[in-house]
Amino acid sequence: MDVEYLLGATKVAFCEHKLPEKGTVIVLNVHEDEVTSIETLFAHSALAPFDFFYLKHKGTRRIQFNLDEEVFSFDPNRIFTKKGRKMTLKDGGNYSKKARKVVKKFAEEICKRIDGFSVVIALHNNSDVNYTIKSYLPNGVEAQNTKAIHINPTAVADDFIYTTENDFFNQFKALDINVILQDNKKYVNDGSLSVYCGKRGIPYINIETEIGHFDAQMTLLSATFKILEQKS
Repeated sequence: MDVEYLLGATKVAFCEHKLPEKGTVIVLNVHEDEVTSIETLFAHSALAPFDFFYLKHKGTRRIQFNLDEEVFSFDPNRIFTKKGRKMTLKDGGNYSKKARKVVKKFAEEICKRIDGFSVVIALHNNSDVNYTIKSYLPNGVEAQNTKAIHINPTAVADDFIYTTENDFFNQFKALDINVILQDNKKYVNDGSLSVYCGKRGIPYINIETEIGHFDAQMTLLSATFKILEQKS
């Protein structure tokens, strides 16, 4: 079901797929250009149904919207803190307090859709060779976000799990899956959903794979659900 949302003068759709009875896990994608993640949502849900949603706008990573005859742009995974909203709008080339408030309301719409679920699973794809699990090693660009890390030297560095929960980290590590544990105290406040969940104690798992690595993302999502089933 597509639910239209008016962002300034621009329409964005929440594409929602709900179980007849609400489950305990919500799976989501916020970057429409990360097409492998969206394919994984549908394919895995067809095998074992779960609640999920993704955003639909113009097929791009950033969302562009019109407000008071001006154009603004933001990354929808950088809007869950005040600092993040300000930074991502400025990165988009235009900023105003009114636009920031509009983006805040949009972030709240996303948060409403994860509220009440026990675990939040985000699906992401990467295509930049400079961003892999190795980015979270000491002296890496993401090192400040890292509390613990496990790397399987035989696994593809682009395919990994990022979580806010120590218990999840240990279980993925036991399976020899590439995994990072977020430092929920010393993280970089970039406005991401992982920061939002880490601050609030919401169990969060990001399944990150290179775009096109459909089988890898399916495998990691299956492993995640198996871990969740064992915990329930």
